[in-house]
Amino acid sequence: MSETPIRERRRGERVIIRIPVMLYGLTKDNRHISEEAETVAISRTGALVRSRSQFKTGGVVEVTNSFSKQADKFRVVWASEAQKQGCYDLGVEMLTPHDDFWGLSFPSAASAKS
Repeated sequence: MSETPIRERRRGERVIIRIPVMLYGLTKDNRHISEEAETVAISRTGALVRSRSQFKTGGVVEVTNSFSKQADKFRVVWASEAQKQGCYDLGVEMLTPHDDFWGLSFPSAASAKS
């Protein structure tokens, strides 16, 4: 599969940035877990997160931004099957998107389309 279809499905720009986060939720093997993790990239509506635990695709995880201490619920839309350098990659999206969760300003949705 080429990179083009994936890029076309994205709803906004990504910013490559490491932000420490806390994850709370159910792992793939149904264990409740609270663990430190970090983002690899963020967008207005979600993030790519590196975690030592594997979470369920379709499950809900609470993410706390360790800088701002804001917490919100995210859906796991993608989870890697294998670890890379001891971590799993998780694609997560906010259940209720809002602009101030990451502490960065993203272009408005209208200006991103033009």
